[in-house]
Amino acid sequence: MLTALELLHYCRRFQDSVFSFYFEDSSHCAAVLMDLRILMAARIRQVVFCAADEALTETLESWNRAGDKFSVLEAQIKDLRDATFIARVRDELVSGKAPLVKLRDFPESEADRQEVERDIIQCVVKLGTKKMFFPSSEQGLLINGKCQSYPSIEQVRKALVERAALNLSPERVQFLIDQQEQHQIDIVLIEARRGAIYEEVFTHAGAGTLFTCEYPNILRPATEADVRDIMALMQPYISDGSLKALTEDDLLSIIRHFMVYSVNDQIVAAASLVDYGDYCELAKLCTLPRFQARGRARALVRALLEEAQRRGKRGVFALTVQSYVGEFFERLGFCSVAREELPESWKVGYDFSRLSRAYRYSF
Repeated sequence: MLTALELLHYCRRFQDSVFSFYFEDSSHCAAVLMDLRILMAARIRQVVFCAADEALTETLESWNRAGDKFSVLEAQIKDLRDATFIARVRDELVSGKAPLVKLRDFPESEADRQEVERDIIQCVVKLGTKKMFFPSSEQGLLINGKCQSYPSIEQVRKALVERAALNLSPERVQFLIDQQEQHQIDIVLIEARRGAIYEEVFTHAGAGTLFTCEYPNILRPATEADVRDIMALMQPYISDGSLKALTEDDLLSIIRHFMVYSVNDQIVAAASLVDYGDYCELAKLCTLPRFQARGRARALVRALLEEAQRRGKRGVFALTVQSYVGEFFERLGFCSVAREELPESWKVGYDFSRLSRAYRYSF
């Protein structure tokens, strides 16, 4: 069910968007063709660039006979700067096909390939691409051995200045973040393995490394139109037992209690604030994995604390079954308390068999 909810959420979000892919090695393209077929089925338009490979062409032709809509366009590097060729690729996209551009004069050296990448990025920008993928043998950008899912540009620049241990050359990393800033498109470094692109596009956890714009961060009350997005956001927490299960109808009935944190119109964190006499309960706190440890949940909780104080409450309490969440509350000024000390009106409806701990913030 979780997979289905995530799939539906992102199919709706990216439908009719253009995604572009650049493969230095045609075998990497062959490894993720099933993922590309899934994008096609989800009505996400795509254009692929890689070195000429007859075996790959034969595979696409056989799949086309089975109903797929890949189209193979042969080109030279200079064609990437040609308006007529770009218009031809655009026509293929508009017609519902997924053009694969085979570059006949694909360069061997890394320096020359960077110039090709520059031309490809400029080409896909003109095609209106939303995301540019660089699948390779690497899982993403590693800084000091840790894969970075969603680093800020400032974080990457700091790593370069400090000469942190990277799995890519500093020149390549610098080139990619410069291109992202210049063209304001998402750039994704991802492993060329079956399922990786699916995980990046259709799941909350993502895969690889995403370089993206610093979009406006908005805190706002939730609306009925947010129910499905919040429901999808909560599903991992429900699955691991952190949150009690509820239906969309249940959520709709209490949506007025919720506040959400959105980035680029995507809800990345949510929580509810429910009145219990002199106190409020902060509940259903959840954050997208890729956006965790970036201050969004902290900002959301602080906004809800301010709201409770505005209402004249004596404090706010919260419960969790996860120790790391309890530590998070304590860093924000909450103190651990016995559940028996919480409001009587709250205790009436609570299942005390849950192995939860209570925390309270007093004004």
